[in-house]
Amino acid sequence: MKSKIIIIIFFVLSTKIFSQNFFKRDTSINVLENGQYFNLPFAGGINSAQFSEIDLNLDGTMDLVCFDKAGNKIIPFINDNGNYVYSPTYRNLFPEIHDWIILADYNCDGKNDIYTYSSGGIAIYENTSNSFLNFTLKTSLVLSNYGTSNINIYVSAVDIPAISDIDSDGDLDILTFSILGGFVEYHKNMSMETISSCDSIIFELETGCWGNFYEGLNTYALNCINCQCPAFNITNTAEQHLSHAGSTLLAIDIDNDNDKDLILGDISYTNLNLLINGGDSDSAHIVSVDTVFPQNHNNTMPADISVYPASYYIDVTNDGIKDLLLTTNTNNNSENLESCWLFENTNSTNSPDFNFIKKSFLQDEMIDLGKGSYPAFFDYNGDGLDDLVVGNYGYHVNNNNPISSLALFENIGTSSFPEYNLIDRDWQSISNINLNTVLNIPALNLSPTFGDIDGDNDKDLILGDADGKLHLFQNNGNNQFQIVGPNYENIDVGYFATPFLVDVNRDGLLDLLIGEQDGTINYCPNSGNVNTAIFDSVITNFGGIDINQSIINTGFSDPFLMDSNGIYFLFSGSYTGEIFKFSNIDNNLSGIFTEMTNWQKLWDGGQSSIAINDINNDGMSDMFIGNNSGGLALFLGDSILINNTWNCIGNSCISTGDGSGFFNSLSMCEDSCSVVSLVSEIKNNISIFPNPTDNKIKIEMKNMNPDNYNLSILNIYGDIIKNKNIKVKRDYFDSFELDKFRKGIYILKIESNYYSKFKKIILE
Repeated sequence: MKSKIIIIIFFVLSTKIFSQNFFKRDTSINVLENGQYFNLPFAGGINSAQFSEIDLNLDGTMDLVCFDKAGNKIIPFINDNGNYVYSPTYRNLFPEIHDWIILADYNCDGKNDIYTYSSGGIAIYENTSNSFLNFTLKTSLVLSNYGTSNINIYVSAVDIPAISDIDSDGDLDILTFSILGGFVEYHKNMSMETISSCDSIIFELETGCWGNFYEGLNTYALNCINCQCPAFNITNTAEQHLSHAGSTLLAIDIDNDNDKDLILGDISYTNLNLLINGGDSDSAHIVSVDTVFPQNHNNTMPADISVYPASYYIDVTNDGIKDLLLTTNTNNNSENLESCWLFENTNSTNSPDFNFIKKSFLQDEMIDLGKGSYPAFFDYNGDGLDDLVVGNYGYHVNNNNPISSLALFENIGTSSFPEYNLIDRDWQSISNINLNTVLNIPALNLSPTFGDIDGDNDKDLILGDADGKLHLFQNNGNNQFQIVGPNYENIDVGYFATPFLVDVNRDGLLDLLIGEQDGTINYCPNSGNVNTAIFDSVITNFGGIDINQSIINTGFSDPFLMDSNGIYFLFSGSYTGEIFKFSNIDNNLSGIFTEMTNWQKLWDGGQSSIAINDINNDGMSDMFIGNNSGGLALFLGDSILINNTWNCIGNSCISTGDGSGFFNSLSMCEDSCSVVSLVSEIKNNISIFPNPTDNKIKIEMKNMNPDNYNLSILNIYGDIIKNKNIKVKRDYFDSFELDKFRKGIYILKIESNYYSKFKKIILE
């Protein structure tokens, strides 16, 4: 009896807490602009894209992966009969990637592997997919024989090497700039020569000046035989290194003569250079440089991307012919709204004719507000539906400061079914107001918050900016705001102020919480009254929170204080993109808050910002997350404790519902939980062993109803990390390898159309 009472009490308490704080990604809500619906509204925006192709769902068709350097974010797209469908679940199946990634088949097994940056060099992850996408680290640093010893092939974090079969022998070679810059090193893959197979990683430095050319500052010296270029003074190694600050390489045969030509972008310039190889596959010799590529291929337009262009050659029009994608390879002072140029190839892969299509491939199908996005809810037209106002760092402008503005998304749906219309990308024309009173120019990095601080029953607007200042705009009651307080209350928190109006101390007056670049949170209690807010004190390091992620000030806190059934929880975005959550706030405003490390982790790119509200009137809080790429992700509240009636006895939890959102109640069960429709009965026996385990689990299923089942391994946040579809007639036996996972608790989920069961796995 005592055990049952404890279970019931836990159930009640869990309902109060988790009913508001469990979130599930949603991509189904419609968003439109200028009468056109976005196909991929919540794909998160793109700034600095790197494109590759891979079969994500193992259906035999190449899918698309975009890696955005802005936040080190993998954006996967399933190729559905030529249409790209945003599929963020596959992101969890990739290893941690930063700086750059190239997907190419290193071992000739027909599955593209991962080449990526690692400690001044290249790491390779082998594609070991069988029934689901999987990668295994093959080497953390690719070594090459330099003649006297094997050392790692140098690749800068800001460069992109060329991974290609340079000598046409069937294995993939590497072209990369020397650590001193200027000359391109050719590292020949010796796998075919050594073992007559691709399935090995054996490199040697074939030449230190492939193509006999030298790159200066977007200029080239040709005929550098034996790495000697008399026209260039390259004897001073310091100057030589300085002249090569960064370059992107793509090696393709563009003139159908069976050798590789080179497309090269430079960090300080907007154009791409095509270097034509007049030699052969064994001995490259660059004979000409086309500085307006790809203009001379089918008389199209030249690359002109601000700044640091990169090129990718993959088939994105699904006609079997590779197309050309041009992007920017930096996230600093670069194009961020039209930075994915598509040139369709209308001829053949080795003899292309390029037809310019657009400057915003995929970007124009999603919410993309340039760089940065800071969402806030506000019912601007008084119809009872909360609209969305989103600030940004800014849209890139060549040779000038970015244009920072507010975007207004009007909710044109209903209280239960929201739909958003992006009706204004410069709402209130704030981009034209000189909020920076020192330089008399507009402010950058606008972060909005709304609240009635003057007692006139409408909500006013406070903006934070990149200089750490706040600016007050008074609502005139007619959907128009007037600036009344630039440098409001002389508050200055340093850099990147992200304000949030909320009654922190529950005295009936709106206070201010302000995040900042160093990762701490500032608290400004309102010492005024209902009609006149006064913020005359700034309490720093509120709650002892400091989400700074390094030795430099890169926390970028973005606070949101939420009341969940009478209990305050504080959420914060961060530079890394992780959403932090803190408790122990009520009656502890001068104390140290408790970071909740075991709550559901949400992530959708670096430099995250958040807004929380119940947008579909289901009694659960929903969350918009902004990011450095100018996009938005949406996570709807989801709780099985509200949507279903549960009966829990021992280690079984039986529900009348579908079991979605199960993870809120996982801790209620000692070992496993069953979610069973009322139309079925529990007649089966499922066991896993050994458990705990250190590398593998075996699954035994007996007396199952004949059906198609899905077996999934999930982490504690509900992310699928392994997946398999099976057909079961009665009994079934299988196993899962777990040795590549971190130690901890995982979930085995077995489900069909009418049946779901969850079992806890302990990995030691």
